[in-house]
Amino acid sequence: MFIDTHAHIFEESIKLDNVNLNDILAIIVPSYNKENLGRTLLYCKQSPKFLPALGIHPQYCHQFTHETQNFIKSHINEIVAVGEIGLDTRFDNFESQIPPFVEQMQLAYKHNLPVSVHLIGERAFDVFFEVYKSYPVKTALHCFSGSAQNAERALNLDIYLSFACNITYKANVVLRKIAEFTPLNRILLETDSPSMLPASFMRKGTNTPQNIHFVAQKITEIKKVDIEEVANITTQNAIELFNLKEKLC
Repeated sequence: MFIDTHAHIFEESIKLDNVNLNDILAIIVPSYNKENLGRTLLYCKQSPKFLPALGIHPQYCHQFTHETQNFIKSHINEIVAVGEIGLDTRFDNFESQIPPFVEQMQLAYKHNLPVSVHLIGERAFDVFFEVYKSYPVKTALHCFSGSAQNAERALNLDIYLSFACNITYKANVVLRKIAEFTPLNRILLETDSPSMLPASFMRKGTNTPQNIHFVAQKITEIKKVDIEEVANITTQNAIELFNLKEKLC
């Protein structure tokens, strides 16, 4: 049984009607902007496997207002994490991203919730680690794509690294090296659906949580262990991080 720790399955491009989710124990479903905060909660009512997280992505940091903050607060007992939040130097609003990120880390810290964090760029990692000193919440670095040095910094803080389908891409040699030295008990699996199809799909079509198997298989090859071990340990990691033991009984 697998847990997909990051999939935006509320997107209209994803059709789960013909997708086999029998060996998917749970899917963490994070929002990323104002428009899909409510949609995330509504969608997750369709199945006990779908577990919502609420947050505002750095690209949409201008949408983290009193209104959206109050919405998240009003549903704080319904979510398993604050996310997707983060910092991304590719966007020209980087300095504007920092206050909303800090406030969402504060919110998670206050309510003892984990965070699902998107980080792109060295400056993003530096700011994250500085903020983390004040708000050391349980953290998943979603779709990890940082340097080996930043991976080591995160692992030294017992932060989880989440690997997505991009680990199957031929060019991502460094990412596979990072997975190789990351202890299995600090690895999470995700698809980041509907984006980021596995390499074998030639990036055509729509990604779904069913493709978690491609990520698991690649981790199996990298770590030279049985896929059952990867499934068992990464699932337990997700249960521990997102406090899912009672929800999945």
